[in-house]
Amino acid sequence: MMMAFWSVVTKADLKDLQAPRTLLVTAANTAAIVIFALMGAVRWDAILLLAPSAIVGGYLGAQLGRRLPAQQVRFATLILASGITLAFFARAYA
Repeated sequence: MMMAFWSVVTKADLKDLQAPRTLLVTAANTAAIVIFALMGAVRWDAILLLAPSAIVGGYLGAQLGRRLPAQQVRFATLILASGITLAFFARAYA
């Protein structure tokens, strides 16, 4: 949503918006981690598996996003977001 809003408001290329998006998402996730950890709502055993996987996936995704044309990034984002939305809708209402 951040990227969609920024691309409409600023007319900037999606590749130029990746760094500020990553910074803001990192700040939000760090705040969430701290809050959940302080509340005792973290399953640390799951973190040992998920954290390295998320780091590798984030790095590889960023490399792929930098190399693909902006039109392909937009299309892939639209398809993935639509698929996830439909999956959550089906799970909730089917």
